Amino acid sequence: MKTLKKIMMGVITIALVFVMTLGNASAVSAPSTITVKEADYTRDFVGISNFGMTMFTTTDGTVIYCMDIDKKPLASGMTATFSENGDAGLLYILQNGYPKKTYKNNRGMDAEITQMAIWWYLSESKLSSEFKNANDQYGIVTSTKKLVTEARNAKDTQATPSMKVSNDGTTLTLTSDKKYYESGYMSATLTGAKTYNVSVNGGTKGTTVVDASGNTKTSFNSGDKFKVRVPASEVSSKLNITVSYSATGSVQKAKIYKPADTSYQRVVGLYEDEINLSEKTTLSLTPVRSCEYTGGKYYGKEGNEVDEKQYNKECGHVCEYTDGKYYGRDGKVVGKKTYEKECSKSCEYTDGKYYGKDGKVVDKKIYEKECGTSHICEYTDDKYYGASGVEVDKSTFDKECGSEVVVPNTSSNVSPLAITLGIILMSAGAYTIIYRKKQLS
Repeated sequence: MKTLKKIMMGVITIALVFVMTLGNASAVSAPSTITVKEADYTRDFVGISNFGMTMFTTTDGTVIYCMDIDKKPLASGMTATFSENGDAGLLYILQNGYPKKTYKNNRGMDAEITQMAIWWYLSESKLSSEFKNANDQYGIVTSTKKLVTEARNAKDTQATPSMKVSNDGTTLTLTSDKKYYESGYMSATLTGAKTYNVSVNGGTKGTTVVDASGNTKTSFNSGDKFKVRVPASEVSSKLNITVSYSATGSVQKAKIYKPADTSYQRVVGLYEDEINLSEKTTLSLTPVRSCEYTGGKYYGKEGNEVDEKQYNKECGHVCEYTDGKYYGRDGKVVGKKTYEKECSKSCEYTDGKYYGKDGKVVDKKIYEKECGTSHICEYTDDKYYGASGVEVDKSTFDKECGSEVVVPNTSSNVSPLAITLGIILMSAGAYTIIYRKKQLS
């Protein structure tokens, strides 16, 4: 016992260099240097020293312990620089010591168990016999010995962080309601990390990432599924969309820090080495104009361009009123006003057919009667009228009317003055004839 007390006198105190955030047992990323400051004091519960145990703190929130019992503990304001990673035994003690775990539900006791375990693990020949004879009224020595024994048999079994992505195909397809193009389900499974983030490049302005419930999200737990969704109304050409996955994994390490003055102890703390993970997947999107009328073109059920007749056959309900509903030119339900605007062919001649007042196909005679036009395929008053009775140019007139007999109407070209002169001349002629006839008689 005297030998142990002499050792403790040599180090002045049983020093614990703490980087503490009380109640926080999470490891943090390792800094390149640490700076300590005095925090508080706690008693020696084993009775191996008359001096209290001094605790220090720095700013990064990690508990740090002394390593070299024959040297002086770091003092307030001193710095230490990262030296190397400790072995699996040191890592085990930190992972199973204070503040990661508690043995006595007492911060001072748990910290002393951890500090004693580190010294005992590193200095078996110096401390094992001394600790066996120490006062163990609180069971601290027993807990320390157990922790040291486990540390000597420990191995670092931490898996290297990794990310594995999967997807149900790489092509976006049109949804049944034709509002969106969607990818199949995609996901990332992580090792050494809990969450991953998703970003999308190459899509349209309204492109989103949604979870399995359709909610817009960009951050997911390992294994959670998502889809990429693109508004169909924003797609006019083929797209190549890049989906980027990112996550940060980590492995715990026993980080050893060494002061510039080697007469002071090295210290060790539990930190994390961060590892950035990333993956990418490329998706393709080819617009499908399924049963759609746009830009003056009809697209059939398979998205191919077709004529109006084929479009009506494949897509149905085009310019149709049925079951109390109006269907417009694209086959979608519309209001009556839109229906009439898009679909009505009232008093119209098109595609070689005459449409009467109610939009039904009729013959030319009924068309003229219902639509009140008398200028069908007629040239009159220096104007050409096509097959629908609407004024057209000569080329259209010839195309629509062919060999239609055209009788020019020149009456409108005779001015009132010419008519008056004609009447006068005719009257004068008649008077002359009568006058000469009387003379001859």
